[in-house]
Amino acid sequence: MYLFVIYIGGSHTQSLIELHDIRFVVADCLEETYPSLHESWWGIPSSLHIDAWGKVTSIPGYKIHLSKSPSQGDKKLYFVNLGGYDPLQFTELHKNIFIAAPNIADAKRTALQHVADWSMGHRDFIYDVDSLLDLNELLASEKTFIHLIPDPNSKLFEFTCKYIAIKNIKPG
Repeated sequence: MYLFVIYIGGSHTQSLIELHDIRFVVADCLEETYPSLHESWWGIPSSLHIDAWGKVTSIPGYKIHLSKSPSQGDKKLYFVNLGGYDPLQFTELHKNIFIAAPNIADAKRTALQHVADWSMGHRDFIYDVDSLLDLNELLASEKTFIHLIPDPNSKLFEFTCKYIAIKNIKPG
């Protein structure tokens, strides 16, 4: 069983451009996530697709292990979505980061160090965290727990950027 992070996209009847969101799903393979993705998609069902995905098996300094028993570790796994601007691009920029930290405040502080080179912040010209998710809480309803195993050689998990249409898959 793996924790998948999936960047989904599609259309909505009220949108003029494609919309995107992030989903976290526990499954053995990517295809097993499709029913869950459909159940959570608020847009036009036939437009739903995947733009990027990965198995969250490691982050810098830690291996990721899923278990049915709670972790006794002092750190949690956070997903942080940072926002900012580049005056040469007509869009809001985002950077998604996985952080191991003991609490939300430390996760935010660590994440903000990753955008120090951005020229303009998101709100009031500061770099800001648009979203900060405690992935341990997100999975608690499934009785699945994230264990962070210290490993100085671990790097960020591998991910794939590839368009995958999943419009013909029915919710489970």
